[in-house]
Amino acid sequence: MRNPLFPLLVFLGLILLEIFGFAWVGGAVGALATVALVVATAAGGLLLFRVQGFYHWRRLQQSLAQGEVPARGLLEGWLLMAAAVLLLVPGFFSDAAGAVLLVPPLRRLLASGILRRGMVRAHAGPFRGAGGDGDGPIEGEFRRHDEHAGGRDALDHDSDDDPPRR
Repeated sequence: MRNPLFPLLVFLGLILLEIFGFAWVGGAVGALATVALVVATAAGGLLLFRVQGFYHWRRLQQSLAQGEVPARGLLEGWLLMAAAVLLLVPGFFSDAAGAVLLVPPLRRLLASGILRRGMVRAHAGPFRGAGGDGDGPIEGEFRRHDEHAGGRDALDHDSDDDPPRR
């Protein structure tokens, strides 16, 4: 059985690792240069994320337009968001992890590995709404009230007292 404190210990370990990284880099290049490096990596990471994000969004739209299920593309988008968060978190080890996720071949390899292991499942098929099986007609009623609508189409639930919505 897993220890319930394990996530807390991992989190604290990562914080201590980042503090160690600050002390090590600060001792090598100085405090001001260390702060400048952290700010520069965050700014550079955001710029790279923006460029990669737009490119990735276009690829997802093309996949959907061709009728493909973009499971790997969606996972890569999630990994891009994780990269942005890691680059914004102050620290050199988190910046290194975020930079690795920004490299497209490495991100594709990681996304493929996650899908292959079954950590995320992709399902292709018709949309199945709440309580529906995705097949057959949608039941309901519709009537036109052209003579009461003043030239516009109105649904049955529209009332003559309510002003028309635009």
